[in-house]
Amino acid sequence: MDDNIRLIVEDPALAKLLALIRDKYRSLGKVGGSVKLDRFTQEEICSIAGFTGIPPDILTSRSLTLNKFEQALGRTVFSGLSLAELLEQFFGEPLTTKEQERAWAKDAAAAFIRTLEITYPDGAFWWARIASASPDTRWIRSLYRKDDTRLAGLLGRVFEAYRNLPDEADMELLSLFAHRTTGNPHAFDSSQLTGRLLTHCLYVRSVTDGAEDTGMPRSSEELNDLYARFGLTRDDLWSFVTCRGLIASTTDGPHPLWLAAVETSSVLNVPVKMLGDITEIKPAAGCDVWIVENSGVCSALIDLVQDAPIICTHGQFRSAAWIVLDLLAREDVTFHYSGDFDPEGLQMAQRLIDRYPKRVKLWRMDDESYRMAMSEEDISGRAAKLDGLTDPGLIELAEELRRSGKAGYQEGLLKLLAQDMRV
Repeated sequence: MDDNIRLIVEDPALAKLLALIRDKYRSLGKVGGSVKLDRFTQEEICSIAGFTGIPPDILTSRSLTLNKFEQALGRTVFSGLSLAELLEQFFGEPLTTKEQERAWAKDAAAAFIRTLEITYPDGAFWWARIASASPDTRWIRSLYRKDDTRLAGLLGRVFEAYRNLPDEADMELLSLFAHRTTGNPHAFDSSQLTGRLLTHCLYVRSVTDGAEDTGMPRSSEELNDLYARFGLTRDDLWSFVTCRGLIASTTDGPHPLWLAAVETSSVLNVPVKMLGDITEIKPAAGCDVWIVENSGVCSALIDLVQDAPIICTHGQFRSAAWIVLDLLAREDVTFHYSGDFDPEGLQMAQRLIDRYPKRVKLWRMDDESYRMAMSEEDISGRAAKLDGLTDPGLIELAEELRRSGKAGYQEGLLKLLAQDMRV
């Protein structure tokens, strides 16, 4: 190191000043502007004055322009150096502006995406989304800044798996899919980066194919629904739906188990695992299918009304329920849906309407039924969940819920629900 530079390095006040000057130069891209000296002690001000020849009383104005500092260099041992050259020698590296660095970073990011496009041209839909810098890609860009080489490897591994997705009709367990494509059954767990990247890839593919862009899956139900569209299920036993009065068929004809259940008026708990080879589901009689989410209400209705086709989702819609409903929706059927009078119940009704707009009729989900079913449970703290409703009937009902601030439950409507099913 040059002896003159060493003198500056050994002077804390000058080193502190040059750090501020470098930041200002990097921001402006030229010698200009000023740096504040309000955090310098009087002793440090005197040290700077001794180096630059600028009187301390002028420096105590608490700012110093870069032009004035560069002029002062001409009166020191550094008279042959520009300010930029001094900064480069002092910090031991080329002086670059922030604008230059942003341009280089942009060029590097573009080259990163271009490499992915060349290596995996069929992934253009995903690479374009990542390059767009949309809010859902913020965490991926953060991974890029931390270690772009590692991210490239993760993206490649996930996309190779994407290329080997099962046929939707086959429904493969996520853990088995992960083992088949990566050798690690936990590779696509939601806690793993590769799992999050796979979810993002499928989400972008779904939107590209025309699905409504409601954002990345936020709930287990939404995640299961997304995976099911691509032939994946996270758990083919735990995700089940309860039904009575439905006949399912495979390519070989009506399924004997479902036929036997209809013939004996039995109830089936149907997991995703039992739906893999089902190609068609119809009501055993009529065109009406009655849907509830509460298992207690469903059990009571099964006892009260013989043979009417009924489905119970056991709370939020899971993969098994969606599969059964999707197959039923292909037929000339009407879905009568009845849920609780609370924000979550109305959200479920909206979700069903969104998915099957020509099939769903709200069943006893009106102001009069709400008043009959009203409880003392306060829901005012959850009322914000009602804001996203779009169905006119649900919007009207939501206003009643907001006014009363109380929940209502189907148990208070059992006799009326059973009466409707008998018609």
